[in-house]
Formats: sequence, structure tokens, C-alpha cells
Amino acid sequence: MGSPEHPPSAFLHIHSVLARRIRSGEYPAGAKLPTETELAEEFGCAPAAATQALRALQQDGLARKILRKGYFSLGPG
Repeated sequence: MGSPEHPPSAFLHIHSVLARRIRSGEYPAGAKLPTETELAEEFGCAPAAATQALRALQQDGLARKILRKGYFSLGPG
């Protein structure tokens, strides 16, 4: 993913952590995932990076977005 000189982007790091949490059962199917703002605070990044990570989880089939409610885990699949 990256070397000490070139760390992975924030969105890749957030995506990796959230995917691991979903696959481990920390966020079981139906569980609401943290908001972009909460993720930005947790990971010390811009909300846009968190949004990109959540969208990638959706593309991977690990999460889905419900309009005006947020992103929810689809479980380990």
C-alpha cells in the first residue's frame, strides 16, 4: 500500500480499517457506520476522504447508503 516515504492515502486507510471491522463482525449486517464527520475526526483527515472510503465500501458490497440516514454495514458477505 505504501512505504514510510509514501504512506497510503487517508481514504485507503479508512477503507481498510472499516472493511476489517465489517468482516470481523464489529459492524454486523444492518449496523450504522460512522458518519463522514465522525470518521474524519477519528482518522484526522478531511471529510472528503471519509466519503470516498464509504463509497468504496459500497462498491465492494460491504455497505450501502440510505438517503438521509447514512451508510450501513451489509456484513461480511
